[in-house]
Amino acid sequence: MRRSTELRLPRTLDAARRARRFTTEMCAKWRVPGLAPDAPVIVTELVENTLRHTGAAPRLCLELHRDGLTVEVTDEDPRQPVIRESGRPPGLGLLLVAQTSEQWGCRREPSGGKTVWATVR
Repeated sequence: MRRSTELRLPRTLDAARRARRFTTEMCAKWRVPGLAPDAPVIVTELVENTLRHTGAAPRLCLELHRDGLTVEVTDEDPRQPVIRESGRPPGLGLLLVAQTSEQWGCRREPSGGKTVWATVR
């Protein structure tokens, strides 16, 4: 059975914390505690990237499916994400997402923005 939920986040300093808490709560509600260690890490990085590199407010979507959990963060900025070299400030960002997830990617949205997604199993 597929389950999905969405959370629109404001451009505030606590947006990543709110997204992380929401993801942890949904993993508990959906009874998939094994996903709880990695999913919030990925969510935090994707939301922080949106806040750091765009002028947009992030929208978080979580979809639970047979193969795991897909995390999506959508924003209205058309620029595609770029993995930066490790150790460059201010954080690991997409490098951490790539190392933590089963797979990740980005797709353009009809609105002109993009959705960055990652799957954890």
